[in-house]
Amino acid sequence: MKLLFTSGTARGGTNFRTLMLNSHPLLRMSLDPFIPLFRNYRDSLFRANGDADVLASMSSPVLDDYYFSSTKIKAMKAIQSADPDIPFDQSVWPELKNSIASRMKLASMDLIEHLDHLPAPTFREVFQNTMKVISQTREGELAWVGFNDNWAMEFFPLIAQLIPDAKFILNLRDPRAVVYSSEYAEPDPAKRPTVVSFARHLRKYFAYSQMLPKLSPLAERLMITRYEPFVADPESELRAICEFLSVDYISEMTDVSRFRKADGSQWPSDWSIYQSSTDIWRKEMPRDMAELTEFVCDPEMQLQGYVPEIYDRKKGLSSEAFNYAVDNCITCLGWRTDFQEIERTLGSEMFRKRLIAEGTEIGIDEIERNFLFETVYQRVRQLAH
Repeated sequence: MKLLFTSGTARGGTNFRTLMLNSHPLLRMSLDPFIPLFRNYRDSLFRANGDADVLASMSSPVLDDYYFSSTKIKAMKAIQSADPDIPFDQSVWPELKNSIASRMKLASMDLIEHLDHLPAPTFREVFQNTMKVISQTREGELAWVGFNDNWAMEFFPLIAQLIPDAKFILNLRDPRAVVYSSEYAEPDPAKRPTVVSFARHLRKYFAYSQMLPKLSPLAERLMITRYEPFVADPESELRAICEFLSVDYISEMTDVSRFRKADGSQWPSDWSIYQSSTDIWRKEMPRDMAELTEFVCDPEMQLQGYVPEIYDRKKGLSSEAFNYAVDNCITCLGWRTDFQEIERTLGSEMFRKRLIAEGTEIGIDEIERNFLFETVYQRVRQLAH
């Protein structure tokens, strides 16, 4: 039995892909169970490194996008390069258990009764124990046990070091469809982030899609999927994943009527909903919202084949999209990782655009603040020119 760790963002079509995998008799997947554990892991890394300033900068309830801040870039690097085999502070377990259980109530409530299998002296053992927690909920022999935890993709390299036979899948989706879903499918306005913040997180995922495959701990162990091909030709995409996991493809994986919630009841699924979801943003998304999303995510979104259809790089952000961005940043009730000051938020984005357009020679610090990775900076300059 091996660990399969997948990640994407909220509204990124990750449930759809995870439930397909869970329909295989040799796979057991859970939905978004351990994000509080990853936060605890992150904070423990910073404390072990003595990075109090980095820890203080991580104030958002979600993991950060890291753009436009030297301190947050330091945090990103700490997560990628820190010693992964650090002690797990078992004194915090009662509080952490309650936090994990609260998160699990959303989609993985069947795991809650098995949580006491999780604690161990080191995080290596803790993450190995996640397999025990999940496997307790399905009888029979299993080849892979795993979970999708959105927002946790930057932990792939660390978990790859902790568990040498684990494998990883990065799940992507058209950023316009993700932002549209966030704004119109989420009923609670307090859970809708600013469009700029969400788009920055999506841009980060496209940037990481270029960096992660080049890391030696993830060589031959990482697969990148896109939501739209899964909807268009699920059998082909699932056959590729099954080959990646060395298990046989079975046709039942594409039967959405087999999707089940953690309590065993049927997941509300319909192929017509999935099929319409890939292009619904073109029909219903306000033009200024779509343009703002493209403005933030371009050109990194092109690294995975998503092409701007409204934002014009030569003309720049339209007055309508600019005014929408100002209003959204001021009135949004949800979480944010952009700046509270709208002029800093949009000014940073516009400075980034000029760097791409002008091809200005800048130092590595400026490159990382604006593009996270030098390889991404070089690629987006090629795309722009």
